Amino acid sequence: MRYLTLATAIAGISGFVVIIVAAWALGDDADLTTDFNAYWGLFFAGTGVLTGFMQETTRAVSVSRRDETGKTAGGTDVDKQGYARPLLVAAGIALLAGVLIAVTAPAWMHLVLGTHQGIGVGLLAVGLASYAMQAAVSGVLSGCQLWRQYAVLVAVDSGIRMVIAIIAWLAGWGILAFLVITVVGAGTWVFIAASSSKVRATLRSAVTDVSPREFLRQGGTAMAASGATAVLITGFPTLVRVTNPDTTGQAVTAAAVIYAVTLTRAPLLVPLQQFQSAIIVRFVRHQGHPFAALAAPVGLVWAVGLTGSGAAWLLGPWLMETLLRNEIFAVPGHLLAAFTLGAACTGTLMVTGAAAIAVKRHDFYLSGWIVATVVAVSLLLGPWELATAAALALIVGPLSGLFIHAVGLLRAPRGAAELPV
Repeated sequence: MRYLTLATAIAGISGFVVIIVAAWALGDDADLTTDFNAYWGLFFAGTGVLTGFMQETTRAVSVSRRDETGKTAGGTDVDKQGYARPLLVAAGIALLAGVLIAVTAPAWMHLVLGTHQGIGVGLLAVGLASYAMQAAVSGVLSGCQLWRQYAVLVAVDSGIRMVIAIIAWLAGWGILAFLVITVVGAGTWVFIAASSSKVRATLRSAVTDVSPREFLRQGGTAMAASGATAVLITGFPTLVRVTNPDTTGQAVTAAAVIYAVTLTRAPLLVPLQQFQSAIIVRFVRHQGHPFAALAAPVGLVWAVGLTGSGAAWLLGPWLMETLLRNEIFAVPGHLLAAFTLGAACTGTLMVTGAAAIAVKRHDFYLSGWIVATVVAVSLLLGPWELATAAALALIVGPLSGLFIHAVGLLRAPRGAAELPV
């Protein structure tokens, strides 16, 4: 697990570096900065949808391995016929995603990008199609507990963006380079598969615990829920742009809100996203007592969230000014603290969602995130200034969804066998 911890640190640092370097490179033009953040948010909202497929793949492969171990230990051969193979299913999802984006995006890409719209559509279609395969590979590696290989995938995916972003800034490249940087990590799965025979063998042999039809159904539910998740997390900059296109005269600009939310949540949510597969495996091993298994990860989320909130209030305004080097990104300390608390609320919802997946309460998982998203969007559309609306959305929305997840966990079957950690 130490490899995953290191990879998560690299992912967190890389995300910080890319958005900060983008502010340095594009910050003199507020429109270009907003375009980049909206496109970045849109792409990662799409990967957020596909993360649901990764989570379901992790669960299904992990349970399949557990069942296979039990059968082989009893001397019975395991029949893999009739069970879904994640990579075949992912190939179909990749094709569908690429075609859907290529066909529909020309009608709405102008809401996101002011320039390079055609190239933006192409990059988005290819990038998300490739990420569908990457999600399946990530799920298989996690479900088979190949944490070293999974960690390399996470580190390369994030690290390559950071390296190219720094080169783009030093070379004086414009927004087009940053559009490419946004999607470039989605091809990391090809490198991982090509460089490891063990990974290739695992990908060929991996099966789920259900039929292809059931795997698609459960994966579709997980992706729908992840889509709602992505709206509140990676897609938030795009949501801000759409719901509040003009913040003229407000004390805090839309660009400042976008960067403040991104920077305050990244230290908590970026690592938590990378650990989602490991968290699901933890809950699969403790299906009989999901609330007991929740204590440690939820406690850690709030320890980090409360500490970070205090630090954001005291040091946040100075850090924003120092890091971003432009007064258009100025945000007062109390708002930075509120955004950080919102990150803790969202992080808690991510953990309870992983628990709901592990106990097969996909319906409550989906409902919780839908409720959270609807509440958050409603608050963003309210009569408040954007900064206040964003803080309310990021706190009240996730807390509303958390109640739904709690009900689902209460209704989960009890008495499942505990497995060693």
